[in-house]
Amino acid sequence: MIKEILSSFSFFVILGIILGLLTGGFPAYTNEISMLSLIIAMIFSLLPVSFSSLSLREGSKNVVISILLNFGLLSALILLLGGLFPENIEKGFIVMAAVPTAIAVLPITTFLKGDTKYALFSLSSIYLVSFAFTPFIIVVFLAKEIDMVILVRDIFLLIALPLILSQIIKRIEMPKQLPKAIANICFFLLVFAVVGKNRAFLFNDIEIILVISLALLIRTFGTGLMVRWIGRKRKLPEDKIIPFSLFASFKNEGMAILLCISLFPSDIAYVAAVPAVIAIIWEMIWACCLEAKII
Repeated sequence: MIKEILSSFSFFVILGIILGLLTGGFPAYTNEISMLSLIIAMIFSLLPVSFSSLSLREGSKNVVISILLNFGLLSALILLLGGLFPENIEKGFIVMAAVPTAIAVLPITTFLKGDTKYALFSLSSIYLVSFAFTPFIIVVFLAKEIDMVILVRDIFLLIALPLILSQIIKRIEMPKQLPKAIANICFFLLVFAVVGKNRAFLFNDIEIILVISLALLIRTFGTGLMVRWIGRKRKLPEDKIIPFSLFASFKNEGMAILLCISLFPSDIAYVAAVPAVIAIIWEMIWACCLEAKII
């Protein structure tokens, strides 16, 4: 029972949202706690990723498709939807468009009996190209709004450092469920902090929250369903369609939240992070629908 709870990402995210709304989050050091939590979560989430096995010949076509789905199709739709909202919220959509896919794509692919080897290969490749794509998108759309030094620092802390440390830590023997439990607890701390900080906005601006939720429903289910439909039309095997649809619908919302907090002034940062918090919920629902085979 305890092992199942500790390994449940959904449980910790929902718990973080509920407690954040009830308590208002941490009384102080929210930024520092959030940053440290995500870095640790990223390190332990990236343990399965391996760069030693990368080969340009093996599955290169599918990898390119995955990159285009995540940084092309999905990012473009997020940018278009973001343009419908006030400036401070639009900034959150821009940052969301800039980040790579969620690490959760790998365990979800495994659970749904998709092609795990392909998913791992594509995930590793997406994080490598994110060194260029993430800062590029942010600079193109937010160049006048951000400090470039802070952006470079954050790319190092949130992408480069976790990737490097994960390759070192993976050599250490540890219980199979421990990395996932540590990552889930850290994601709980992150969601708890951000939701708590946004409590007043979430309660006082219900209408805008509902509109954001609708936009993110379209973002997550729209791209995912479209890719599944195209895959079936082209008679692709289901084990390939599963990771394709996940790369087309998942973003690293934790990274998006932290970049918003770090790049923008405090009066803007937590409002800009709201879309990423809501997106996590829709992504969990999308994964549950795939698991239940109702779509």
